[in-house]
Amino acid sequence: MPALGPEAVEHPELRGLTSAYFDRYSMEGRCKRCGGMGATVSPDPDSIVTRPDLPLLKGAGAWFDRAHSGEYLALPALAERYGAHLELPWSELPEAFRHAVLYGTGDEPVTFRITTRQKKSGSEATVERSVPLKGALAEITRLHETAGSESARQHYAAFMRRQTCEACGGTGYGDVARTLKVGGLTYPEVILKPVEELYAWAQTVEPTLTPMQREVAATFLPDLEKRLRLMTALGLGHLQPLRTAPSMSGGELQRARVTAQLNMDLTGIIFVLDEPSAGLHPADKHPLREILTGLRDAGNTVLLVEHDPELIAMADWVVDLGPGAGREGGTLVASGPPEQVQRVPDSVTGAYLAGRGPRVRRPRRRDAATASRLDLVGVDVHNVRLDRVGIPLNTLTCITGVSGSGKSSLLHDALGAGLAATLRGEQPTALTRIEGTQGLDWVTVVDQDPIGRTPRSCPATYTKAFDLIRKLFAATPRARDLGLGAGTFSFNSPGGRCETCTGYGKRQVDLHFMPDMWVECDVCEGRRFTPDVLTVDYHGRSIDEVLTMTVEEAAEFFTEPKALTTTLDAMRRAGLGYLQLGQSGTELSGGEAQRLKLANAILQGSGGRSRGMVLLDEPATGLHPSDVQRIVDALDVLLDSGNSVVIAEHDLHVAACADWIIDMGPGAGNRGGRIVAEGTPGRIAQGHGVTARCLRPLFQD
Repeated sequence: MPALGPEAVEHPELRGLTSAYFDRYSMEGRCKRCGGMGATVSPDPDSIVTRPDLPLLKGAGAWFDRAHSGEYLALPALAERYGAHLELPWSELPEAFRHAVLYGTGDEPVTFRITTRQKKSGSEATVERSVPLKGALAEITRLHETAGSESARQHYAAFMRRQTCEACGGTGYGDVARTLKVGGLTYPEVILKPVEELYAWAQTVEPTLTPMQREVAATFLPDLEKRLRLMTALGLGHLQPLRTAPSMSGGELQRARVTAQLNMDLTGIIFVLDEPSAGLHPADKHPLREILTGLRDAGNTVLLVEHDPELIAMADWVVDLGPGAGREGGTLVASGPPEQVQRVPDSVTGAYLAGRGPRVRRPRRRDAATASRLDLVGVDVHNVRLDRVGIPLNTLTCITGVSGSGKSSLLHDALGAGLAATLRGEQPTALTRIEGTQGLDWVTVVDQDPIGRTPRSCPATYTKAFDLIRKLFAATPRARDLGLGAGTFSFNSPGGRCETCTGYGKRQVDLHFMPDMWVECDVCEGRRFTPDVLTVDYHGRSIDEVLTMTVEEAAEFFTEPKALTTTLDAMRRAGLGYLQLGQSGTELSGGEAQRLKLANAILQGSGGRSRGMVLLDEPATGLHPSDVQRIVDALDVLLDSGNSVVIAEHDLHVAACADWIIDMGPGAGNRGGRIVAEGTPGRIAQGHGVTARCLRPLFQD
């Protein structure tokens, strides 16, 4: 947000102010104590002594060994002075000795001997020293401040703790930003407000300004109000302006990007939006529809790539591609107004627009009311404050709620990170504790992050199916005659790959002032391997031809080994039968990457050797309604093996199939973070919240 400049401040002492004073990353605007970070770091005794049940020099803390502590050699002499026996656990040593180890001996020297050995002669020399000890805390502080590299700083930071800066209260801003007020608020108070509250402030601040301040504010205040209005309308009103991207859900992040695109008073523009409804609760879609129609009415063209039947139905023109996915798609099935597409017999989308599409079904339900529970106690993260919440085990639990109600925070920060820490024997940070973990061996979060950032990554390598395929090729008579091992059939290592493109099948061309471009390798012609390797075939197919197979084709082609057929079957169950085994990971959508990770979770959870919990954030995102059924069926595979599945989902057709629903709300941001209702989908539909209202028609139908 723009800061009021020097003209807006009439006090003589503040005439020289610039916007830099409202930037915590500038020399002028940052807090002098914390440097704009909002926190200070200091040595933490609990991080230094992590195992008080062990002796000091035998595992009580990693700091107390030769590699870390410069005062290591003085510890026996210090122990003798205080009558401490170093063989005893740290917790049983005298308090005075423990204090001296951590905080030093002040001005009082400690006498100890140092014995060194000469490398060449092998002779030893003993030197007696008598110096005051600084203590572990002072030594760590000194080394952290003088570290010559970031890795060294991070190393010493492991023995320290971040604390909110007392000077700036955690804002990171200097004195000017924290004391100067506009409209009754300081700059940190303004930008730490949720967007919807900031919007209300921006609408009412003008009457509180002086004439000179109004003149300056007129240059940016209308634009600020428009941006805040758009963000509020797109379901982002609960976010603070400085909320970091990693802490936002995928839907929130995309809508934040959409806000930047829509904040242009232009006509004749083509807006291309990829699933703007992603991450939106059904109750939040009306403002989005108004914005899209407003753009159209202003003389713009709006092109949506969308799966939501509600948004498709409001379009003026629908272009339906298909009929299937991958090689089975890419043709025009129907084109025209929604009511015309509804009448096209071969259009799956048309069937859903007409209400004829098959509903997502899950005939076999599990009794969540009597199931064992995993209890999250004392949840405190972002806007979520819960004394206790129970997750039924070996069931499909769905977390619902409006956008910003705290679903992702509960799923990722409290449950995901908290359970992972608990299973490692560590203290979770987002909650007090987790009860009922008996019988759970692992937890995995199936997110939409890319599986790789270069063309080397592909479905076959990510699922380890390629390792098994390479072994099959290496076992053929032709490969044995040529002396080719399994490693030769890898495009990620030298030996059998084309060295011109190093196994990419493509070469990166530097276009200088334009983005780099990938072009097909003119030596291997995109086949990745040397001619010798390509002469080896398995049942008539070369390694390159296998990589161009779809998962569906590969599942029919390979009959052994069982590990390979099981992997391919898991990918099919996850709805990825159309993907090519060697398709570049950079070409996969977020939903495809998530379903590939789901396939790995199915492999991990269906072995029967251990039981775990699988967490998914909006697994229906990026899926046509006709594809959602496969995901629900895949989740049942995990449940049948004794695992537990928890999803956060806005698609209420999926929520209606769950065994248990935890509905968050009632609103977003500060108005959310609480459990509005929990129970079976049928019971939730009988309630009074927004989720109940949107869920009820599914049960009435």
